[in-house]
Amino acid sequence: MRASARGFKSLHLRFFYANQQPGANGLKNKIIVIGELHQDLYYESDFYEQLLSQIIDELINLIRFNPDDLANRKLLERIIKRAFSETPKKIIGHCFFKRGGNGNNSSEYLAALGIPTKLMSVIGRGSKWMIPELQELGIDTDAIYKIDEITPVSTIIKSSFTTKIHLAPNLKNKMNFDGLDIPDDVFKNAKMLFSTPIAEKFIKLVEQGHDLGLITAYNIETQKVQTIEKLDRLIKHRYDFFFFNLKDAYIILGEKKPVYEIDEIFKKYGRIRVYTAGKEGSYVLTDDLLISYPGIEVSAIVDRTGAGDCYAAGFLSKIYELIKDKDDLDAHLKPENSGKLEALLSECIEYASYTAIYKITKQEAPDKEKMAKFIEEFDLGK
Repeated sequence: MRASARGFKSLHLRFFYANQQPGANGLKNKIIVIGELHQDLYYESDFYEQLLSQIIDELINLIRFNPDDLANRKLLERIIKRAFSETPKKIIGHCFFKRGGNGNNSSEYLAALGIPTKLMSVIGRGSKWMIPELQELGIDTDAIYKIDEITPVSTIIKSSFTTKIHLAPNLKNKMNFDGLDIPDDVFKNAKMLFSTPIAEKFIKLVEQGHDLGLITAYNIETQKVQTIEKLDRLIKHRYDFFFFNLKDAYIILGEKKPVYEIDEIFKKYGRIRVYTAGKEGSYVLTDDLLISYPGIEVSAIVDRTGAGDCYAAGFLSKIYELIKDKDDLDAHLKPENSGKLEALLSECIEYASYTAIYKITKQEAPDKEKMAKFIEEFDLGK
């Protein structure tokens, strides 16, 4: 059954299988991104600044008149609570809705970098407005499914010195592929699959893509995976790539370790492992190689939000360009080709680092031309 709304599929009798934007089905060798697509309520406010000022005033008074009470936890708690209560009850700020979710972000970054991209996701009510925006970016939306649930909203509160994201996991968990039989044709003309992040609600699709011979990649986030035991239950194959922020690794392990010790624990989950550490740099490891790229200090940071998604998109865009298919990747991973693989991965890690820097300094999705110019002009001394 077809309906006038275009660009996503729906579940159950009252939902529908929709048309794709013109010409998108002709794209070949796509990257399929599996991930969440939801609404972000983006809120710019000076609340945190007001709160910080109030807390500082309270602490200054404490130090001035009762310095011996600085170690009194209950007193400090009362002071900070009072600072919260004395900020305005109604907070004025500028707000707007925008597309959000890891799947949305990664799709947008990959498409901007010139990679044919297809987003596979589930959305709920009140979210049709997102589909034309994705299509306008050249993203294939034919594998976006609609269910009769409320589309999750994440609230992002931004101030001059921090950004906090308030999630709604109770709603996000309903955005899953339960009850769907995804045909193999959905993966037709795909070269690579990226699950962002790896999660129970996505794992069957990752396994399906793996069995069909796609290059498979995913990232690990503690939002979805908190223990090694859960990873063991979730991941039954040694997939081709994974991305892992070292802070998340420390949380899962319960301690801080050098990257090579961490990799000894996690290498069973991927053939090529990418570990990121923010301004401290990043690492790529295989069974034969350890490649590191230093962090680059930049002063004009606008917002660090999205840096990890952009890093992975930059890395995978280079893999897309430099690796023909799964057989080519398998050949590169043979011990006799380690020198060739090292050169290739070094190019990927460098490009990924620059895409992340572009994102946090420009706060926009970098396209291929902008990235080339940015890298050429970038002053490492800044």
